[in-house]
Amino acid sequence: MRTSARPTPAPGRPPADQGAAARRPIWLTATLLACALAAIRIAMVALSPYATAAGLFDDDAFYYFGVAGHIAAGDGSTFNGLDPTNGYHPLWLLLLVPVFSITHGKVALVAVTLVSSALAIASARQIDRIGLFTGRPVLVTLCAAPLLVVGAAGPSFWYSGMETGLLLFALLWLAATYVRTDGFAAPDFGPAGARAVGALMALAVLARLDTVFPMAVLGVVAALTWARSGKPWLRLALWVALFPAVALAAYLAVNQALFHTPLPVSGQAKALGGSGLNLDVVRQFFTSPVLFGQSTWLGAIGLVVVLGALAVRATGRLGLAARFGAVVLTGGVLTVGYYALTSSWQLWPWYFSSAPLAVALAGPALLARWAGSVPLRRPAAVALVLLVVATTAANGVRSTTGTVPRSAFIEAGPAVAAQIDALTPQGAPIAMGDRAGSVGYHLRRPLVHLEGLVNSAEYLTALKDGTVHQFLARRGVALYARGDNEPGAPDPANPGCVRFTEPQQGGGTKVGIVVCDRDLLVTTPVGDGTSYRVWRYRANLNP
Repeated sequence: MRTSARPTPAPGRPPADQGAAARRPIWLTATLLACALAAIRIAMVALSPYATAAGLFDDDAFYYFGVAGHIAAGDGSTFNGLDPTNGYHPLWLLLLVPVFSITHGKVALVAVTLVSSALAIASARQIDRIGLFTGRPVLVTLCAAPLLVVGAAGPSFWYSGMETGLLLFALLWLAATYVRTDGFAAPDFGPAGARAVGALMALAVLARLDTVFPMAVLGVVAALTWARSGKPWLRLALWVALFPAVALAAYLAVNQALFHTPLPVSGQAKALGGSGLNLDVVRQFFTSPVLFGQSTWLGAIGLVVVLGALAVRATGRLGLAARFGAVVLTGGVLTVGYYALTSSWQLWPWYFSSAPLAVALAGPALLARWAGSVPLRRPAAVALVLLVVATTAANGVRSTTGTVPRSAFIEAGPAVAAQIDALTPQGAPIAMGDRAGSVGYHLRRPLVHLEGLVNSAEYLTALKDGTVHQFLARRGVALYARGDNEPGAPDPANPGCVRFTEPQQGGGTKVGIVVCDRDLLVTTPVGDGTSYRVWRYRANLNP
């Protein structure tokens, strides 16, 4: 009796019977875990007092919320109702406009959380797909645990109100496609597949514009793969590049037509004065993100994991996932390097999502070497689920029942805005630099942003030309606010007055703002040890 030999699968690729099992629903999935985390986050926002719920978002998220609200109200793309701005990443703003067209107040915050939850669950679904394609679903979920924890409980990549959740969804979708199509080199991968990949790359770039770095790396890797495999690499590369190129060209053209500058003012503001090497940004990359006030060192861990995964030379689809993780981390390193060379500003948590994402993608190939000797049984998987959910729940209790220094000034924003709105002249604009997001969003008067992140190209010109005070005078600015305890420098020409420097961030062009003790109108202490202070702004002291 003859028996046919069963083919041996490539390493990292499940045999036919295991593949069938992998296609069946499994009891442990990243999707179900993400649903549990989303339920916790929604409850945190929905059941907390308004100020506490506001503190669950990053301050910069309120710049998005303010612009989206003005667009929904028919005022155009502006944060303060006075100056047009393009200081945001476009795709996330487009998602927020419908939210703020039908919701307001606490309901709007809950609605944003629902949108963020949908993106988090959709991202986890892509993690499950990667586990399905590699045949190692539990191992992939295990390695994705750090991303899920910091994404929901730490910097809250998905729930901060920023664009990072949308970016992670696009990158994970692209990663799943890369693994499924054998690194874009499957026999049936042709122009149609290249166009689909290009559309996903355009989605990622519009979600966050500096994603051009990892997408450029991915394009080079794909072209080299096609050339080695004998595919028409130039034709496929052109198809892949089409959608991102058209999307970026349209974005630049619209910006030039509407805002008289092709690039976002937020990036231009951060680039003012950038020179040399900003080593603080490099340090941030290695130590970030921060969880419970402690550095996780996921940047350094990500480098070790990716280099280790490449060193073991994993093949099959585990190897492909590791390669995509290397692409993501390389793009993240290039992005941080770009900011280190061009900007003297510090970076914020949402800049550092590449490392935990790279760990989720490259970690399975590294751990697979020891998974046989340390089996991933049900008790270990249950422990993983309990740890992730418990960490997120603990962060929820911590964030909603006590003062968290990182969010204290955001929580104080609504109350401080009410105090400012009560000042005279009512409705007159106020100028403010750092920490202006929550305050400016909750004000019923215009806020002119002195950092320039959500101001206009005209403001950046005024900042570079030293004509900021004329700019403020044309807008009728009557108040000036700060969110720190800096004493200011005594102004020799005006006894009893001090001079503050704006913008506080970075080493670029600055402007001095002179205010006097007699004009101090509001002093509100904040739980992080700082205070909001508001002075009357006098044009005669600031010619």
